[in-house]
Amino acid sequence: MNKAFCNSCGSLVPAQPRERDGKVILEKDCPQCGRNDTVISSDARRYMGKRALDSPFSYSGCSLDCLSCQHRKQPTFVFMDITNRCNQNCPICINNTPSMGFLFEPPLEYFDKILRHFSHYDPPPAVQLFGGEPTVRADMFEIIRMARSYGLPTRVVTNGLKLADRDYCRRLVESRATILIAYDGCNPETYRVLRGSERLLELKHRAFENLREFGAAKVAIMTCLAKGFNDREMPSLLGFLHGRRSFVRGVYFLPLAQTWDLSEFNLKPERMSTEDIELMLAECFAGEEIDFVPAGVLGSLPTLMKYLRVKRPPFMGAHPNCESLYLLVSDGERYVPVSRYLKGSLSELVRALFGVEERLARRVARAQRSVPGRLLGAVGLRENYLALSAWLSVARALQRQARLSHVLKGRGIGKAWHALCALAGLLVGRSTRKVLERHSRFHEVLQIIVLPFEDHSVLETERLERCPNAFVFWDPANDRVKSVPTCAWPEHKAAVLKAISNYYGTAAAARTTAAPA
Repeated sequence: MNKAFCNSCGSLVPAQPRERDGKVILEKDCPQCGRNDTVISSDARRYMGKRALDSPFSYSGCSLDCLSCQHRKQPTFVFMDITNRCNQNCPICINNTPSMGFLFEPPLEYFDKILRHFSHYDPPPAVQLFGGEPTVRADMFEIIRMARSYGLPTRVVTNGLKLADRDYCRRLVESRATILIAYDGCNPETYRVLRGSERLLELKHRAFENLREFGAAKVAIMTCLAKGFNDREMPSLLGFLHGRRSFVRGVYFLPLAQTWDLSEFNLKPERMSTEDIELMLAECFAGEEIDFVPAGVLGSLPTLMKYLRVKRPPFMGAHPNCESLYLLVSDGERYVPVSRYLKGSLSELVRALFGVEERLARRVARAQRSVPGRLLGAVGLRENYLALSAWLSVARALQRQARLSHVLKGRGIGKAWHALCALAGLLVGRSTRKVLERHSRFHEVLQIIVLPFEDHSVLETERLERCPNAFVFWDPANDRVKSVPTCAWPEHKAAVLKAISNYYGTAAAARTTAAPA
């Protein structure tokens, strides 16, 4: 049974999303307060469209008892708070870092316990360093090296201010960590109101130039969108990103969720949902189909993922109404919707891949029990055969779905010429990127991810139960590494971090007392 928090008493009560007047309402049935509602989507058609792409899931039932939960699945992505200090003081801070009232900055041995634990997972999850602001830790690079020594891919979420320093930026690029920078658009007024200082924009722009100079290749931005501030700046943001497409590969959009005390920061912007942001992107390309799909949709393609040897994406298997995904493609001049290169929509391409998955799964089953399949297995060729079959099946699906004439440059016979030149270039070993730039209108891809707002009133247990990402920590009370679904972390964060902080404070005091005079 799906549950959510009652808007009045805060109890966890039965809840169900319902379509009403073109919106989606989370109806909550509280035994004490009666029914109360929260709007969770401004566009029911888009919301339900993503649900239509979902695969069956067996829910165990969730009571939000995250700290002792026993049915958590193996996370694909783990988030690790490494400090609660920050070199900003944003009024809208979702972490409420300034109000915690204690310092959380455990020693390296704490992180070693966590990283060593996850190094035994197969496949190991990626680790994302969080805060506070991770770059304020003097030993952050040691934590990155430690994670990589355990074979764990590492990402750093930063406000980007320290990357305005050339030497620091160079060191971070050389660490080979993926870099996620908070960037709320190109308007200084947005930073003055929401972040407390216009000067932040200048520092962030300097950071981007440093990243370009030092050859960064794995960068994404995180953009918080607030109605009345930067909600109409999507076109200028896309232009900014296109100019940095050689190293910025994606953008994560977050609807602003009010987590602050109005007596301390008197701002109450209109609530936004995932679909509000999707519509903002659609307005940038009037007349074109912009249909987001669930970012976790690859969880419905396990056989294809295996035989194509695709690395597990961070949101694989998530609830269809959590993160949503779309792709923009550079045609060399600007970003355009990926649907421009398709005969149908992105959703139709996903459905075609569902068909490929079903047929491939049957082929795998036959190969494992048939005589020819067993013979191929005996000589070590069955997996190669199935991998080739997967690639050919996907190629056929793309051939049916793609508008190849829109991909190639030129007109008429000129397209045939570019096709031949592209094929020849690939055969002689030229880089795929250079071949595409010279002979096609399909260049760099920008991944657009819309994250759900982390708001107490919209948490749903069904979404949390399927969450493939988690905040992780070492619990000194029982010497165990534990995890909490990402959107539930704010419910537990302060108490958990304070207990860890107290433990290391007490341990430090004990060591000081025991030391010889």
